Amino acid sequence: MEMTTTEPLPLEQVSEEQQTHDAPGVDVSRPLISVIVPVRNNPRELRLCLERLFASTYSNYEVIVVDDASTDETPQVAADLGATVLRLGSRRGPAGARNRGAEIARGEYLFFLDSDVCVYPETLQELHDTFARDPELDAVFGSYDTQPTAENVLSEYKNLFHHFVHQDSREQATTFWSGCGAIRRSVFLKMGGFSARYKRPSIEDIELGRRLHAAGHRIMLNKRMQVTHLKRWTLWSIIKTDVLDRGIPWTELMLEEGRMPDDLNTKVSQRISVVLAYGVLLILGFGVWHYRQLVWAPLLLLVLISVMDYWSVHRRYPTVVRLLAAIAGLCTLAVVGSIVKIWPLLPLALVVGIIAINFRFYAFFLRKRHRLLLVLLVPLHLIYFLYCGLALAAGIVLHLWRHCKQEGASVSNVL
Repeated sequence: MEMTTTEPLPLEQVSEEQQTHDAPGVDVSRPLISVIVPVRNNPRELRLCLERLFASTYSNYEVIVVDDASTDETPQVAADLGATVLRLGSRRGPAGARNRGAEIARGEYLFFLDSDVCVYPETLQELHDTFARDPELDAVFGSYDTQPTAENVLSEYKNLFHHFVHQDSREQATTFWSGCGAIRRSVFLKMGGFSARYKRPSIEDIELGRRLHAAGHRIMLNKRMQVTHLKRWTLWSIIKTDVLDRGIPWTELMLEEGRMPDDLNTKVSQRISVVLAYGVLLILGFGVWHYRQLVWAPLLLLVLISVMDYWSVHRRYPTVVRLLAAIAGLCTLAVVGSIVKIWPLLPLALVVGIIAINFRFYAFFLRKRHRLLLVLLVPLHLIYFLYCGLALAAGIVLHLWRHCKQEGASVSNVL
């Protein structure tokens, strides 16, 4: 399906303020790279982001911070550190903020960087060298490194998950990532920038990447171009982001295009894993139907994940948690011991199948992290596949509903 482009957003004449500052040690007379950082109410992480950015060994760049109508000291932090600050009068979301930054950028390459991401001193040099080595390249993006700053185990899991997906994917990409990604400015403006349909952090980068690929532009995943993520994840924020902000809109996008790429999170192996995960769920549901004592098992699993995530930082359990965990463990052993038959082997076999299909994923985690994360890895991976299936189903329903609504509107107009 051919995708249409949108025109770049026009420059506003009111309710915006641009402040230019000369960053110490940075030559911005004719910058080759324009670093664009959208931000809203995030002064602490923005400070770390900019401090690392201004420590770059490469010097021919400018830094544009687009403040998405913050209500705190965020824009002042950017100004104090020497960035060019563009303050928006109303919220547009990261897609609209990046578009506005691109409009005032002077560099040949637009390097989009999230405000909770820190580059390495050599990152900009690697970016420059990537385009220099391949003059026909139109866009490039990197990945997170293996050293997230958040100490809790769920943040490590999410960050390493993202790192593995990119490191295990093809270098000739069909998508884009705006957390650490660059596009030729002429190509970006020609394609109309990020779609204005996404008003909050979502798949605006994936959608732009799909348009770039469909138009014949070359995109590269540079696995050496890695950055550090500062975000702290919780179980709720992981599920919310992956389902509402990524999974559902990504499903709708693929349905609009009429195809599902065999790369990143949509590989055939991932689709098979979703089917196996729901097989596990159905068999366990059958067990719960016949053995009502197991109805609390999912809740106990979520409590276990939350407790271990808490312990991964504080290294201690509250007394009441230790007591409840002991009681729950004894009750679980008693229940399982009284009802064990042949059927529990079936979900176990499906779980083994998921591990076998994703062997490289589990081997990567086995090499990288501590035993606590390995204990939670299989349950978290199963939960991931389950909510991926949920997002797929919800995306299909929403797509059909919108299609029927449009068809109904068309019929009404004809009548």
